[in-house]
Amino acid sequence: MDIVREYRCPHDGKLLFKGILIDSIIEIKCKQCHEIIVFQGAPQASLLCAKAHCPHRVHC
Repeated sequence: MDIVREYRCPHDGKLLFKGILIDSIIEIKCKQCHEIIVFQGAPQASLLCAKAHCPHRVHC
């Protein structure tokens, strides 16, 4: 399972970066169209698996 996501400019589709955003906000300027785009990460609590035997479960 590949959890790395591509983040692209909504104006021209240029790939800006690949990554995982958790509890964060990234502001980046597209080098092609010069627009500033803001990406917001998912809250950490929404990424926790509730299954008891899930290999992706995070223990706090």
